[in-house]
Amino acid sequence: MVARTSTWSGSPEALEKWAEHAKTQVSGCVAGLPGNAGGAFFGKRDAGAGLKLTLADSQEARAKRHK
Repeated sequence: MVARTSTWSGSPEALEKWAEHAKTQVSGCVAGLPGNAGGAFFGKRDAGAGLKLTLADSQEARAKRHK
């Protein structure tokens, strides 16, 4: 299992937009990728901070996503 994270910081309003984009645009795309093992989004709205986590079955599957 391989994990990849990305972080974000900004205003609480902008974090809401980022979270909505991750939910409506990114998650569907990632779910259909070969080797996908899941993902999650964590946000602390009052602080305007977020973390996105994606999981892959293997390093090879993760590497194919980021060519």
